[in-house]
Amino acid sequence: MIMKGFILVPLIILLFVTSGHASQTSDIELPSVASQSINGNEMKTYIIHLTKPEGKKLLDYKELESWHKSFLPNLTLDSGEPRLVYSYFEVMIGFAAKLTPDEVQVMQRMDSFLHAELDVQKELLETTYTPKYLGLSDPSTGIWHTESNMGEGIVIGVIDSGIPLNHPSFSDDQMPAKPANWKGNCSFTNFTCNKKIIGGGTYATNWKVTDPPVDTGGHGSHVASIAAGNFVKDAMVVGKYKYTASGMAPRAHLAIYKTNLSRADSLKSYDQAMIDGVNIINYSIGDEPTYNFYLDTAAFSGYKATKKGISVSVSAGNRGAPKSLSHSAPWLMVVGASWLDGRLAATVRLGNGDEFIGETGYYQPTQFNSSNFLPIVYPGANNKKETLGCWSGSLNGIDVKNKIVLCWAGDQNINKGSVVRSAGGAAMILMGSIKTTRYDQHVLPVCHVNSDDARKILAYYNSPGVSPSNATIIFNGQVSGRRPAPTVATNSSSGPSLTNGGILKPDVIAPGYDIFGASIHKNNPFNNYFKFDTGTSMASPHVAGVMALLKKKYPTWSPAAIQSAIITTADDVDLAGNPFIHMKNWKPSNIFDRGAGHINPIKAMNPGLVYDRNFDDYIGYMCFLNYNPTYMQRFNSRKVDCSKEKKIKPSQLNYPSIMVTLSSNSPDETVMRTVTNVGNANSDYTPRIFHPANANLILSTNRLQFSAQNQQLSFNVKITIVQPAPVKGTISEGKLEWVSTSGGHVVRSPIAVVFG
Repeated sequence: MIMKGFILVPLIILLFVTSGHASQTSDIELPSVASQSINGNEMKTYIIHLTKPEGKKLLDYKELESWHKSFLPNLTLDSGEPRLVYSYFEVMIGFAAKLTPDEVQVMQRMDSFLHAELDVQKELLETTYTPKYLGLSDPSTGIWHTESNMGEGIVIGVIDSGIPLNHPSFSDDQMPAKPANWKGNCSFTNFTCNKKIIGGGTYATNWKVTDPPVDTGGHGSHVASIAAGNFVKDAMVVGKYKYTASGMAPRAHLAIYKTNLSRADSLKSYDQAMIDGVNIINYSIGDEPTYNFYLDTAAFSGYKATKKGISVSVSAGNRGAPKSLSHSAPWLMVVGASWLDGRLAATVRLGNGDEFIGETGYYQPTQFNSSNFLPIVYPGANNKKETLGCWSGSLNGIDVKNKIVLCWAGDQNINKGSVVRSAGGAAMILMGSIKTTRYDQHVLPVCHVNSDDARKILAYYNSPGVSPSNATIIFNGQVSGRRPAPTVATNSSSGPSLTNGGILKPDVIAPGYDIFGASIHKNNPFNNYFKFDTGTSMASPHVAGVMALLKKKYPTWSPAAIQSAIITTADDVDLAGNPFIHMKNWKPSNIFDRGAGHINPIKAMNPGLVYDRNFDDYIGYMCFLNYNPTYMQRFNSRKVDCSKEKKIKPSQLNYPSIMVTLSSNSPDETVMRTVTNVGNANSDYTPRIFHPANANLILSTNRLQFSAQNQQLSFNVKITIVQPAPVKGTISEGKLEWVSTSGGHVVRSPIAVVFG
């Protein structure tokens, strides 16, 4: 490679580099050949942080990009590929470029250099029943139809894998024109935007920025359609069921930022979203639970977005274990996944008229006449394990032709169906414990019933005088009524956070199990494919959509106020009024599994009170967490002297939830909270206290009396150990509810106490 030296744009160099300040270097993270075990001449993508030149003003984006190029040894590689990958304008001061470690070492000696890091890859985290379940589509609630107008005029930026071309979920039928202040564009090759898709970009080191943000994996399509997909009638999954699909904010606009999952790509996606002027960002991409707020791309970028008034919803992660959260910064809305009460129902109707409602898979063969009753056969009548379970070869010599075969469920249920079909069976009734069956791609009609119903079906089969016993299976599609519901999804990551110092995360749970949405399929040339998918990736866009509805109703609200409205109105018990069950073990979940509970958009639209925060509070909070000056400068694009800042303990941040750590040496803590009245001007609230086990709560006041909207009142909560102190590591939970005397609002703050 020919080195041409640092000779670019001499006027720009004079403008920015001769400012007279000393060259700066990072104190702990500078890349070095030795520490990274790569050849000094090996070309990599580096993210370069710079300090803002003192006393100089960057006039426009083009000039800033020229300044970035001035740090490079030359503009292109020997291959002709540009060295500069991205110029960042909002998310940070700096750029991403193709460099060798040796070139980075040279760059460290240049004025305005702050820090360099190697680019790293992220991972994607893996309707429509949910709008109906959450009450959005019910005309009587007024949320879609009057209060939020379905998110009309709000722009949701989705940073993910893109969307398919011409998918009906992203049509602009009945969509309004894009907002007048929208700054984004659609300068893509072979991709036409419309009034639904109004902007975005493609950001990956192996793609061009002008490449269309077309999805090739399906993840981004699903996520975007959950947040703001348009209405699609008769959306169909492979099988026999059709649904009406829509997102949470079906009249909101979408800006699609396709990323290749590297840190540099994601930073640029956030950067462009901020430049374009989105209102909400959804980021269903994971990071490591041990990452600090700088290494966590969502926390670092989301900090800048929040400062600009953009609400950011992120997925909690799919590790399904304690202390495994992908993200946990307080300015992010961190969302875990739930399983709702929907199920794909199938009914076994016996010849005597008895009916038993069970479940079936999404992928159900369509050719089955439910009006015809067929004989039942039970191979397991000989009580052999092979025939009880319809194992391979076990039906030899048993007449099952054109009959409904009874088989006990197990680990290989689809294979059982193959055995039955190969033997000539017409359908199968699986018997035994039902956990999750909906992804089963059965090869013949199947209904899965629970053990109690199985015994009743066998009793009918064995009844004297019933010969032949017969039955049919009726397929009902997706219906409500499964219990317990909602539950915490098996793979949803739990807290407590390893990095945020003691703030309750996840914030809430939202639908994220068996979620219907847009996708792609290599064998479907019409780009109208839909599927069910599972993960916190699906939960996060549900909340992003609710954020859009709130932003439409309350355009001046801060991200903290929107976050508070969702947290304080979440349901903290399931539909039966019982504690949320965790699907992992079917036992009650804890507060670090579910946060405040399950989102309730109806209540969130009218929260009564909100816990707002000044953005600068995060500076004091990060100073308390001992972020060094270099980190603070990266976050704030200016020098921050923590010795001159008021440090804010995590428990003292004006957060809607409360979390404290108590011990024998520190048996109590008093936290202060401030609420803002966003309900009726003249409003009174009284407290309702639910003490955590082994702890006691004392309030500084027993009444909050407001005389004006936006009036703020403060109160203290003292949390004290009830002796004897519990075993170290014990978690206890309670809640504080402010109840309006008019009965219209319950403002709930979950309380987590960790005993140290």
